[in-house]
Amino acid sequence: MTINEMEKKFCKKVFGMCIQKGISLATLAQRSGVPLEMLEALERGVLPEDMMVDDAFNLARVFGCETYELFE
Repeated sequence: MTINEMEKKFCKKVFGMCIQKGISLATLAQRSGVPLEMLEALERGVLPEDMMVDDAFNLARVFGCETYELFE
């Protein structure tokens, strides 16, 4: 799997988890501390250059899953 494929998978998974958990992007931003603009980029399938591992960890915490699950 290429890095680009992994990034796309991550973006789709985050957006899919929002739908599955019934969480809006605004609510996810508030609960995770990840900026709304960054989440909107993920929704468009774009991984922001300034996204850090901590951001993925915080998203996973809100979703109630392990960080690695966001890359599956």
